Amino acid sequence: MATLIALVGCGKPPLVPEVPRGPALAQAGIVLACTTQTTDPTGAQVSYQFDWGDGTQSAWSAYITGGVAFADTHTYANPATYKVRARARNSKRASAWSAALDLAVNPGEGGVRWRVAYTDPEDPEDSVDLSLNTFAVDEARDAVYIGCEYGAVICRKLDGTRRWEFLNREGDEFMAAPAIGPDGTVYISCWNDSLYALNSDGTRKWTVGLGDEVTAPVALSSTGVLYCQTMGDSLFALNSTDGSRIWAHVSGGGNSAPAVGADGSVYVGGIDGLVEGLDPSNGSPKWSYFLGSGQIDASPAIDPAAGVLYVANSDGYVAALGLADGNEQWKVQLGEGCATPVVGADGRVFIGAGGKVQELNKASGAVVWQFAPLAGGGVVSSPALSSDGSIYVLATLGKRLDNPDPDSLYCVAADGTRRWATALGEGLSDDVISAPKIDSEGNVYIGSGFCGWCVLGTSGAAQTAWPQFQHDALNTGRAQ
Repeated sequence: MATLIALVGCGKPPLVPEVPRGPALAQAGIVLACTTQTTDPTGAQVSYQFDWGDGTQSAWSAYITGGVAFADTHTYANPATYKVRARARNSKRASAWSAALDLAVNPGEGGVRWRVAYTDPEDPEDSVDLSLNTFAVDEARDAVYIGCEYGAVICRKLDGTRRWEFLNREGDEFMAAPAIGPDGTVYISCWNDSLYALNSDGTRKWTVGLGDEVTAPVALSSTGVLYCQTMGDSLFALNSTDGSRIWAHVSGGGNSAPAVGADGSVYVGGIDGLVEGLDPSNGSPKWSYFLGSGQIDASPAIDPAAGVLYVANSDGYVAALGLADGNEQWKVQLGEGCATPVVGADGRVFIGAGGKVQELNKASGAVVWQFAPLAGGGVVSSPALSSDGSIYVLATLGKRLDNPDPDSLYCVAADGTRRWATALGEGLSDDVISAPKIDSEGNVYIGSGFCGWCVLGTSGAAQTAWPQFQHDALNTGRAQ
């Protein structure tokens, strides 16, 4: 009699799970969740396991009904790009690993995402100092811009990879912050007495001579007019399409950029200490106000709802002026080194002055709180405000023999307490320094030492009356 041998198989595994679903971008030190699901051919329950791509795997989950989504969590310690996969098993066999989710993990708050440097094309050993240079950020076109010495404008993608570099044949420095027009045109003034308009691909659109050095950013009106102040004694209104002159006004001149009100009025301060409100149609003065003998290097800030212009000078005086008539509402002295003020939620006023970050009472100018980043004084930049109330400033002790420390980007809480600080470039400047710019994802862009830096912040830019230098990341200098 023949013997019947029954072959018992090992059973089929569950189907390969779906590609894990989760964020494409995460932060180191922050818990994230990924989800997947699959079914078993026999209808059996399944258990799941994730491979997080950093050398660790999750424990097998409890068995659950097939077709029901399963989620697990993980925390990455280090910034990098990881491949997250999942597999499933029944009581007999495990499936193959799924296709991978590519997950980019950025540093946690205060971590440096990337940095960029630029060297002299004729002498690669000579790097440029970006301590005085401020970025412009055009998120719609995935571009950040910064000018520098040797006649260069640097463009990078938001992730720091290279897009292009423009080098003018005329030489000289691009010290001013670029300003970005609605069509992506980059407007940037230069020490060679000219204003440049660059296309978003880095090609030159036009150049116009202004007869004197220009170190201040331009301001852009909603009607396509550029306002630019030279170091001499002129404020120009130019057509943004071709740089042709609309009018010129004899101003105090200097480093202060104009500011454009919500009604189109133009406001500017000069090295003669005079602040003016101008008619945008012809540049004629509507009013003027003498802040003091100290020159006005910082740009004004506008609070349209309150009808107030805030302006500071080099002697440490800060004033609140009526937009309509220039009448003084208050005037206080805070210490030398006043940077451009900014306006936060509920009209709160913040400024870097006297080596401190300070909040001022909007009704009286009285100091609400002060935060001194550096024990030795130093210089504090114009603040930038995030949507969660955090305040960013760059602080430096400057180029001193007794200063071995680098500049640092500080994050200050809304009540004036320190949240964190990140050391960046060497302290090379005793002058007004680079202003932080914030994008909608919370990245902070700043020039410091021999690099431009992108640092991960807490949240996107605040949507307030005047939350950062030149109002916004595009540096339009225009109230909304």
